[in-house]
Amino acid sequence: MGKVCIVTGATRGFGRGIALVLAKEKGYTVYATGRNKNSELEALATDASQGTLGGVVHPYTLDQLDDAAVKAFVDSVVAKEGKVDVLVNSSFEGLKAVTPTLGQRFWEKPIEVFDDSYRVGTRSAFVASAHVVPAMLDNKSGLIVNVSSAGGLFYFMDVGYGVGKAGLDRLTYDMAVELKGTGVRALTLYPCAGISEVAAFPGGETPAFCGRALAALLDGASEEDLDKISGKVIHSVELAQRYGTIDPDSNPAPTGPFSSAEAVAGVRAALEAGPNWYKLDAELADWTQTNNVGIADCFPGYKKA
Repeated sequence: MGKVCIVTGATRGFGRGIALVLAKEKGYTVYATGRNKNSELEALATDASQGTLGGVVHPYTLDQLDDAAVKAFVDSVVAKEGKVDVLVNSSFEGLKAVTPTLGQRFWEKPIEVFDDSYRVGTRSAFVASAHVVPAMLDNKSGLIVNVSSAGGLFYFMDVGYGVGKAGLDRLTYDMAVELKGTGVRALTLYPCAGISEVAAFPGGETPAFCGRALAALLDGASEEDLDKISGKVIHSVELAQRYGTIDPDSNPAPTGPFSSAEAVAGVRAALEAGPNWYKLDAELADWTQTNNVGIADCFPGYKKA
């Protein structure tokens, strides 16, 4: 049997790229969720159907803030498929709220901007995982992938954004601790700054690159590999390097200032050293470097008119 995957937040960006690659290029059965974007989900399903390996995307409109609806959705997938091999938590609402407020500090913004970086992102990943894990435990196998960013390690754009991403990283670790030895693992995936329907970072990572990096992990990682990285943060670029999916012609690695190999190496070094809030001699970041109106140009899909 082929793998059965759930990908939340699949209407655009990295979620869409992951869902498309897993279905179209790997032949997996993918349940792709989005909040209100029926046309975008249907387009994703159509794109996936062009593959030759029998993969399929089942579009599903789902409000990640509705806990009962999330449970009903997961129950329906398990009832139909008998298993869930992979859960990718890619839903995130924070950028839509943060982008119009760039250049402001936390006390100058509506409280809702903070909430939007936490509710659909950190909390929704917890809820979806809590409902999927029992089916994974029944099969003694499964992988939870929480899509986060280096904004969980460094100050980037907004207080709520950073807290939400750091919380998501810690959520992965603590879930992995409680899942240890069950055959179910959890990891945090850091894509680099992206190029998508709403983001336009120069030299950024494409959704296809992210999807292929994750697919390479699913194809190539041994049980020992999965145990080693469970609970940990890993870049999609690092997955591509480990499993040989970087092709300069068909799947080029990102090269931009937030996305280059050097940038990824810098984040890895910072991860290994621990975040600055644990270091008494570390200097505070300059908030104006990333929290400014110019950064909004990197998110044209959310920029104020």
